[in-house]
Amino acid sequence: MEKHSHSPLQKIIGTGLLVMLLSIAAFAVPTLLTTNVLIQNNAIVTAGQLSVTLTACDTVNGNTFTSTGREVLILQNTDTSPHNITITPVADPYGGTNTSLTAYSLPASTTSAIQMKYQIGWISGSVITIPACSSALIKIAVLQTN
Repeated sequence: MEKHSHSPLQKIIGTGLLVMLLSIAAFAVPTLLTTNVLIQNNAIVTAGQLSVTLTACDTVNGNTFTSTGREVLILQNTDTSPHNITITPVADPYGGTNTSLTAYSLPASTTSAIQMKYQIGWISGSVITIPACSSALIKIAVLQTN
C-alpha cells in the first residue's frame, strides 16, 4: 500500500477551501417574493388573469421583496393557531425605529394586509426584508398598484 504525503501548502489550500465552502453555506439568502402587479379596473381581462399568488413564508432564510412604495402585503395565516411574522425596520432619518411589525401576531385562520407605501424606516437599498415567520403556514403575497 502506497502512502500519500501532502505538502504543507496542499494542506493549507485544502483547509482554506473547506472553510470557504462552510462559510458560503452559513450565509443564507432570503427568498425573493414575486410581486403581483394589479390590473386596473378599466382593463379587459381574461379568466385567471386576476389571480394572486400566495407563497409560503420561508422559515429558514426569510423573505424579501423589491419596494417601489406601491406595494400592499397580504399575510394569510392558514393555520388554526396564531403565528408571528417580522418585517425588519431600519432607522429613519430622524433616529427612530418603528418596531410595530416585529413579531407581529397573525390570528388563526385570518388574512391581514398592510400598505407599504412609506419606505422610510423600512427599506434598505430597494428591498424590504421579512426575516422571520414562525410557520410556513403563513402565506404572503405582494401586490403592486399602478
